[in-house]
Amino acid sequence: MPQFDTRFFSSLGIWTVLSFFLMLLIVWKVLLPSLAKVLDERRNRIASDLDEAKKQREEAERHLEEQRQLLNRARSQADEILHQAEEMARVLKDEKYKEALQEVDARLRRAEAQIKADSERIRSELKKETVSLVVRGIEAVLEESLSETQKMALINRAVRALETATKGEPKKAG
Repeated sequence: MPQFDTRFFSSLGIWTVLSFFLMLLIVWKVLLPSLAKVLDERRNRIASDLDEAKKQREEAERHLEEQRQLLNRARSQADEILHQAEEMARVLKDEKYKEALQEVDARLRRAEAQIKADSERIRSELKKETVSLVVRGIEAVLEESLSETQKMALINRAVRALETATKGEPKKAG
């Protein structure tokens, strides 16, 4: 093997050392600066990406806070609308209740007026019928017909008697 031959060993050692330093110089002058440049670019890109991520995170947090504020405002508006709706419902219920009471009172007054009118009409008819029966009863007892003036006198007396009798009766509450 020639590399282990002692004649060539010294020149081979010089060339090996010379090759090593030449390679070291090439690496130092060519490869190392380009490698450092790539590493610097990567470092700068990572730093800018981190800054951008930080900005985006801050913006996302700001948007999140805005959304929370909007949500809180929407909830408070919803609560206010609900409160207003409940108040309106209560007012409408009160109005309907008052209208119903007024309608009931009006119907009650109409019914009382109708009852009073019917009562007066029935009393009047009853008085007429009573007087007519009294006159017929007297004619039947006397077995003769009475003249119109006699009938009127009897009718007037019967009406006065009925009026004094009905005035003396206690009135029903109602």
